[in-house]
Amino acid sequence: MENKEILKQEFLKVSPLYQRLSINITESLRFLLKENNISFLDVYSRVKEFDSFFDKIDRKQYKKPFDQIEDICGLRIVCYYPSDILLIKQIIDKEFIIVNSEDKLDSLEPDKFGYRSHHFVVKLRNGWLNVPNYRGLGGCKAEIQVRTILMHAWADISHKLSYKKKEHVPELFQRNLFQLSALFEIADDRFDMLRAERENYRNSMINNGLFNLDQELNLDSLQAFLDFHFPDRVKQTHGTIDLLDELMKYNISLEDLNESYNKVKKLIPKFEMEIFLEDNIERDVNEDEHRWYQSGIIRHILELTNDHYWEDRCEEFKDVPNSQIELIQAQRERVKKNNS
Repeated sequence: MENKEILKQEFLKVSPLYQRLSINITESLRFLLKENNISFLDVYSRVKEFDSFFDKIDRKQYKKPFDQIEDICGLRIVCYYPSDILLIKQIIDKEFIIVNSEDKLDSLEPDKFGYRSHHFVVKLRNGWLNVPNYRGLGGCKAEIQVRTILMHAWADISHKLSYKKKEHVPELFQRNLFQLSALFEIADDRFDMLRAERENYRNSMINNGLFNLDQELNLDSLQAFLDFHFPDRVKQTHGTIDLLDELMKYNISLEDLNESYNKVKKLIPKFEMEIFLEDNIERDVNEDEHRWYQSGIIRHILELTNDHYWEDRCEEFKDVPNSQIELIQAQRERVKKNNS
């Protein structure tokens, strides 16, 4: 008991360092993932409580627990696709000193089920230690786990069932668990394949620098169209979904959309500037740059070229000052004159 109390006092001294490490690495990982365009569910973190720390010492019979226990600070990145794990590993390798790493799948025999995750024990590089938030944390290690959302689900469910090894499972349930484990792995692989096929599908719409308009209108073909014509504008998935519903409502095809765009593309930069001088029409815009998002610029193109769409938009703009409605109406007239 005396040793436990001494350990507790030592633990309480270093715990604030690990709390600071946890907060700062979490924010840094989120930033790095976004910077590298890697979608992720979240980055989770925790610092061990003393009781958990002591239990591990007792189980493992550690003699130098502060050196041997490497997950006092633990972080978990939950991403969507297995192929992103390699990209995340490259980020971790670049930004941190990797003390050791382990792919839990490597420890499973081909016919076994079990926990799948990638673990990295890391320390901070010297460059990080010059930043105020990281000063004094050079001696601290953190464990970063990386897994897909399906790996995460399997880990949570199997933890709830308390089955960590085949030997722990009643024979009656083993077959079902083997099947479930295989389904989770297959689903992970299929989602990866689906993403690759989707990207190939979008890329196939562009041939010799031209967009192939002979496509059915769907979320992927619309996003490919937007990316082709407006690659420098902000895209939002929910904005594209809402726009797709509007196009379907008005029976507007990709060919129709392209024809409308060609009518106004030379006028759009000037029209956009005029609209933003009026300032307060609610539409999809990038407030920092005062430019429309991808979905926003398409909506304005339709306002200028599609009479039915414009009539309905006028109904939505009931609370918008008349001067702004008149401006768009004047732009519509200029479009008609320019294309007469």
